[in-house]
Amino acid sequence: MAPEMDWSASLREGGATSALADGGEIVGRVLQECGVRYLFAINGGHTFPILAALRAHGVQLIHMRHEQACAYAADGYARASGAVGVCSVTAGCGLTNAITGLALAGMTGSAVVCIAGQHPTTEDGLGSFQEAYGVEICGSFANSARRVLDWSMIGFAVRQAFRAARNAPQGVALVELPTNILYHQGDPATQRQGAQVYAPDAVRAQADPRAIERALDALLAAERPLLAAGDGVFWSDAAAELRALAERLGVPVYCRRAAQGAVPEDHPLAVRGPWKKPFSSRADVVLAVGFRFWSGEHFGDPPTWNASATYIQVDATPSRIGWQVPAQQALVGDPKLVLQQLLDAAGARRAAPRTGAWVDEVTAARRAFDARLDARERGSRARVPIHPDALARALVEALAPDATVILDSFTMSGWIAQWLQARFAGQVLDAGPLAPVGHSIGMAIGAQLARPGKQVVAVIGDGGLGIGGWDIETALRYQLPVHTVLWNNSSWGPGFEEMPLLKGRTDPFAMLENIRYDQMFAVMGCHTEHVTQPAEIGPALRRAFASDKASLVNVVGDKRVGHPGLGGNLLGSTELKG
Repeated sequence: MAPEMDWSASLREGGATSALADGGEIVGRVLQECGVRYLFAINGGHTFPILAALRAHGVQLIHMRHEQACAYAADGYARASGAVGVCSVTAGCGLTNAITGLALAGMTGSAVVCIAGQHPTTEDGLGSFQEAYGVEICGSFANSARRVLDWSMIGFAVRQAFRAARNAPQGVALVELPTNILYHQGDPATQRQGAQVYAPDAVRAQADPRAIERALDALLAAERPLLAAGDGVFWSDAAAELRALAERLGVPVYCRRAAQGAVPEDHPLAVRGPWKKPFSSRADVVLAVGFRFWSGEHFGDPPTWNASATYIQVDATPSRIGWQVPAQQALVGDPKLVLQQLLDAAGARRAAPRTGAWVDEVTAARRAFDARLDARERGSRARVPIHPDALARALVEALAPDATVILDSFTMSGWIAQWLQARFAGQVLDAGPLAPVGHSIGMAIGAQLARPGKQVVAVIGDGGLGIGGWDIETALRYQLPVHTVLWNNSSWGPGFEEMPLLKGRTDPFAMLENIRYDQMFAVMGCHTEHVTQPAEIGPALRRAFASDKASLVNVVGDKRVGHPGLGGNLLGSTELKG
């Protein structure tokens, strides 16, 4: 009998017998062991045994509209909770549809496990139905990608995926389960043991105490020290220790990516991304904690960063130290524990907080930037079509202090980055180095499940809405109050006035003018608003946020205005890439 007939027969017969277990049951048990609450998926015959096992193991299926959104939702859940986000997709096109979302999570360093179905191993290379090979496809960005070839290895492989996703450096892990393996029934006792999954607290390590003392020596001797905090601070839950060290030593701190807000950006020592360059380019000692000098940080190169500074890097992964900058000192260890070691050492020396010109510059830079930002917005407040500054300011004023914001618009991401001051790590979820569009609705669904009762807002452009907008229906179906703020400029980009290379040489990147997306989603039962005047923005946002249901605010924006980096709207030394 052909393999596909075997698993079809299993479907008709209702799955595993009481004494035996199919692969779906084994997967369900591992998900329960790992504390998984939600699985983001779209059904397919290649994964039915997994879906059938979820409810018995306390896992809720969140059935999405597109596999790409399954991966985005798992990513959003991970970055909002600090736990592993889990998705499952069927074979072939199910997997390939999910690749962009998985690549985003992988390049962002987000802990995501994807469990994919696959054609039978007996049909490799024969033109099997939905034949594809995820191990090869995902190999360039995944921490781990494994195809299970024996039924006894299913549990081991899924547990190993959780280890690879959540242990530093966090990232994506893929497990592919061919149907002749997944649908097979066997004795659970024959499953291979091993690949124990540990809670993050159980696998933390401290740095060498001698290296701690040398790092503290450098910080205390510096004239212009700077703390730079990245994703590692978020994943190690080290925000409290980071803030305590900054305050204990009186050192300015710049927080990036998932760590943005670890030291609230209205704190006197907080250096914000839009005006960091006078500090990153002049710091003489930089303590980089779980921080990657990727392209958005110009790889640590001047003039954004000081080539003559002493760099001290803290990371749980040794290979990441000295990877992009020539770090003179290495502190290999978990950021939370290493920061506490530095705090304890500073306390033993009775180190006093730094005062003086370097710290005063932070206050002066913040005041100057905010004043220029306010003046610029007042100058464009009455413009119609609506200017991005008007929406950015109104949104920031309407947000709850503990809101989660997902940025999903090339244009608006730049403007909102200038206005939004993060208050906690993980508050702002962005598109990472991959920088796709259409990710925000899926991510918002994941974030809302991770932070129930909290405000979750997706800021999206009409281009992205066309890619990922239909999962607003998913939010409605699961009664998740995900709020979508749409920058509707009827275009895939700014006017050619801001892109002179293209002016007169190609067709405009336009869409149909002023599509009433609010009316489209109102039919589904969404709370919707249509905004064409600047004065309408704030009231519309407040009504939407108070609706306690999925909402969409359709803001008709000025297509002539693009990302602030294109139009000369970078205030002073503003840097907004990434």
